[in-house]
Amino acid sequence: MLGRIFGMLLGLALGGVGYAILHPGGLEGRIPPIPLGAFESLRFFVAMAAAGLGAIIFIAALMPKGPRGPSGGGGKKRRKGAAPMTIDFNDPAPMTAHDSGATHAHHQAEVAALPPEPAAEEAAPEPVVHSGAPPGAPGAFAEARRELHEHTRAERWSEAADIVRRLSSLAGDDHERTLAAQDAGDFARAQGLTDQAADAYDEALTYARQIGEPSGLADALTNVGDVAYEEQRLETAVDAYEEALALRRAFAQAQPGDLGGKRALALALERLADAREDRGHRMRALDLYRESLDISGALASADPVAYGEDLAVTRRRLAELEAKVLA
Repeated sequence: MLGRIFGMLLGLALGGVGYAILHPGGLEGRIPPIPLGAFESLRFFVAMAAAGLGAIIFIAALMPKGPRGPSGGGGKKRRKGAAPMTIDFNDPAPMTAHDSGATHAHHQAEVAALPPEPAAEEAAPEPVVHSGAPPGAPGAFAEARRELHEHTRAERWSEAADIVRRLSSLAGDDHERTLAAQDAGDFARAQGLTDQAADAYDEALTYARQIGEPSGLADALTNVGDVAYEEQRLETAVDAYEEALALRRAFAQAQPGDLGGKRALALALERLADAREDRGHRMRALDLYRESLDISGALASADPVAYGEDLAVTRRRLAELEAKVLA
């Protein structure tokens, strides 16, 4: 959003420079003449070049971002060895496996790398077969999500967008309506349409609250917080992250042997810490990162291969925060 605003301002500024060059002393003498020195004879062409460049930059700033594939970048940088961004339209993983491939600091959409297809299918992929199930028929929603998954893997964005638009009409209960809204948010966010993603995630959160399942509610809150963080709506992000953290903490306390739940708790702590830091609460952010460091250390001791990199990143991030506090 800030980049768009900067581009629009830069385009307007260049357009103004072009006008000032072309019309020295214009606006009843309010515009001072701009000397061009050796290029005085080319004043008209210089003015047109400046104005044209400004127009191009202004128009580019207004254009929406194009869709990105599974390896699409953009957004904030990922941490803790997260895999390249891939939209995952599978049902949300349970609390024990959530956040297995995503991290916070400087957020991106909470998505997981897709499992590899069997070798035979890779060698000779079969065409997508539509079930033709009418809306409301048993399995119609699941079939539509399967097709959506296949379209996004193949980067058939137009077909995927069509399915996203009709998913909600196929949903038969609040759980499916939550998934439909979640998919719409993931799809919009992957294209950089954060306003649309925020609306969809808010809808998913409404259904998740009605269902009341803690893992799904924590997922929905995290997505709402991530989009709010990206848009610098820090108060909304902090509120969402704090509620999600309480759910993650309760699960970790109830299931102390669940490593996935502990990692989800560590990531929830770091999300909240980053938002707190951006609000100027560095000491609170330090406390949160130190708590995450304790959890990451225990995880790395239990499984160095799976969690060793997490621990290294958390240590580095904590050192950066401590240096800022001491500066």
